[in-house]
Amino acid sequence: MSLKRFFLLLSIFIFTFLLISYFFIFKFLESNFLSLEKENSKEVVNKIEIYLKNEIAKLHNLAKDWAAWDDAYLFMEDKNSEKFIKTNLIPSTYLNLKVDLLIYTYLNGKIKAGGLFDKENKKIYLNKELLNLIKSTLGNLSNKNLYDYKKMILFMNKPFLISVYPVLKSDFKGPPKGYLFMGRFLTSEDINTLANFFNVKGIQILKSDKPLPEINFIKVDFNEIVLEKANFLNDETLKVKISFFVGKPYINSVILFIGLIQICLLLIFAIIMSFLIDKYILKPLLKLLSEINEIKNKEKTRLSLEYPTKEYKNLASVINEFLEDISIRENIYKAVAEKTENLIALFDRGKNIIFKNANVEFYFGSEELKYLIEKISEELKNLELFEGKLEIKNFPIENYWFNFQIIEVFKNLYLLIGQNITETKLKEEKLFKMATQDFLTDLYNRRYLEDALERIMAASKRGEKFVLLFIDCDDLKKINDTYGHLIGDEVLKVVAKAIKDSIRKEDLGSRWGGDEFVVILNHCDKDLGTKIAERIINKLENSEIKLDSVKIKPSVSIGIVEIDGTKEINEVLDLADKLSYKAKLNGKTKIMDEL
Repeated sequence: MSLKRFFLLLSIFIFTFLLISYFFIFKFLESNFLSLEKENSKEVVNKIEIYLKNEIAKLHNLAKDWAAWDDAYLFMEDKNSEKFIKTNLIPSTYLNLKVDLLIYTYLNGKIKAGGLFDKENKKIYLNKELLNLIKSTLGNLSNKNLYDYKKMILFMNKPFLISVYPVLKSDFKGPPKGYLFMGRFLTSEDINTLANFFNVKGIQILKSDKPLPEINFIKVDFNEIVLEKANFLNDETLKVKISFFVGKPYINSVILFIGLIQICLLLIFAIIMSFLIDKYILKPLLKLLSEINEIKNKEKTRLSLEYPTKEYKNLASVINEFLEDISIRENIYKAVAEKTENLIALFDRGKNIIFKNANVEFYFGSEELKYLIEKISEELKNLELFEGKLEIKNFPIENYWFNFQIIEVFKNLYLLIGQNITETKLKEEKLFKMATQDFLTDLYNRRYLEDALERIMAASKRGEKFVLLFIDCDDLKKINDTYGHLIGDEVLKVVAKAIKDSIRKEDLGSRWGGDEFVVILNHCDKDLGTKIAERIINKLENSEIKLDSVKIKPSVSIGIVEIDGTKEINEVLDLADKLSYKAKLNGKTKIMDEL
């Protein structure tokens, strides 16, 4: 009997058996699967409820911090009203705290300051719904919940987390001077994120109009499970409706269970088939593997041809011919590879290193060589059509640079040829740095910036946004005249460092000339540009140059211009220069974005 016929009969037999057994197993599991999914859905609902309770608790802790605060206490006593409002009740506070409601009221509910925050228009406002909310909430406060009032409600037809805390001193002593209301909406994005986190199809928080069972399954089938939970977050007025994907949590366990059942059933047939498999497959295969291992260990050079089936005999014969060819070629290739100055390596599609010459071992450790082969394999995988040759240039490893050629010498067998280009690369980098960088500040020079501005102006006309900062050092001439040019150079270095520490990786900082710097902020609007400019000024305010008993504090004046494709390069630079000059006239250490 040939192996082909043997495996054909065996495959037909096993396939028929598996088909029948799978049918009965599926019917058995079908009755229990949905009950497992229902139990899992209950657990997920509880986890969602715990998660939201934690979010409410976080909001309440934040409200406590803002309510039990000496500044807030004085504010409610009208002792620092103007300063407190300008410092704290501003749009940036809402954004930083990630809240939509921040409002202080007197004990009688009269509003002191604050309100809802409109993120789109960045405005703080009051409305009728908020006034009704304050009134109803104060009506629900009592000594029992005065310091622990936190919950979720439906406000303005959206889920809303709210916390109320009396205004006290920082040591939590009173008497209370009013109340702080703090809250935030659960947006559709928040709910979608929550659904994705718990791997559910959808979440709806609704008003509960009538008594319901605690868990009410609306729909249960193999496509979807939908349930409602009343008394959500221990609130009789709320319910949650959640739809689940079926099978996600338990699919792996079900597959494992089916697999285990199949293995048990196959063991029965394995006993029957073991004799035939052992005689026609296992023993010949083990013998073949043993002989191959002996050849690998150089204990023999050929396989024997004594096997019970003609397939094994033919296989052994082919392997013998292949071994002879490999032996001849290997000796030739090794001799050539070891004599060349290039790096030579041979690897297969499975990323196994078959050969590497001494130069590869000199430049590459095992991990570095593995990384190189991984990168090459990814390049080969991403090629839609590989024509037998691939080039990888400027590949860095530690302090060296290489160019590589990868040639497919056989199907799924690749030859790597590498050339060390480190010396050439270092010369190129040195020349590039000399041509593009300012030697004193290590920023890009004016020539490089002018070239970059050409590209930036073209990109701005395609709709991309940029911001240009024109930075002028304050009083540099006076510092040079008073303390000398060496100290003036130190001032320029400090300013350059503040620029480098403040801008992002994708931004471009340059020295325009003398005491002037130009920064290009990529994909940026004027608001972000102003923040980065403020960051530069703040860093300089914390910097100083010590000269004997004198301390010099560098400062700059900054002009900001948006590059939106409506102005030419010279117009943008001229406007930015004028703005920085205006900033200097207005007291220095200023930022100007309008003439």
